[in-house]
Amino acid sequence: MSDRIPTVEGHTDAGERLAHRHTPAYQTKQGVYTRGTSGFFQNVRLTAGLVMLFMYYLFPWLNWGDRQMVWFNLPDRQFYVFHATFWPQDLVLLSWLLIICAFGLFFVTVFGGRIWCGYTCPQTVWTQIFMAIERHTEGERNARIKLDKGPMTPSKFRKKLAKHTLWLGVAWATGFTFVAYFIPARELVIDHWTGQASAAAYLWIGLFTIATYLNAGFLREKVCIHM
Repeated sequence: MSDRIPTVEGHTDAGERLAHRHTPAYQTKQGVYTRGTSGFFQNVRLTAGLVMLFMYYLFPWLNWGDRQMVWFNLPDRQFYVFHATFWPQDLVLLSWLLIICAFGLFFVTVFGGRIWCGYTCPQTVWTQIFMAIERHTEGERNARIKLDKGPMTPSKFRKKLAKHTLWLGVAWATGFTFVAYFIPARELVIDHWTGQASAAAYLWIGLFTIATYLNAGFLREKVCIHM
């Protein structure tokens, strides 16, 4: 007696086989049109995002004594965080801190779900800002769908221009603030607008501006799915 499992010929429709053959492994999705929501958890997410944004944008402008409160002074190999000063030999402490944060993230995700992703992830926070600008300039979900399906008119052009201008403004502020953690903010703002900042400063401001504009404005959930 043979140990082989007998094969059975399947009768699959030719059209179904052809459709399956031409189905791509990666299929792009249509744009997601979100609705404005409210409620307890939405308020918690809004509060958490505002607190993080407040800290991010404000810290470079605050002083601690005669220096910037949070300043990563790379040329002098000194990293100032509030009253503490860290030297390169102290970076092992940062490694342990990052390890603890990583395990803390795993622990919270296992027992509480994707709290980090939904409430405090920078991708989520900045995407919320861009979506709020989108709703403010183009209207709620149905209005945006109708706007995108319609032809280009002066009204549509003004709305799109306002949206992308505000997006670029937020993106530029994000890139500028990031660089201000490494170059004192008060010096950077003068040098930046007078053309005296270093090429590296302009480069990093530009890169973070473009990255923020693309990620929060266009990629959004695709960053979480694919990156």
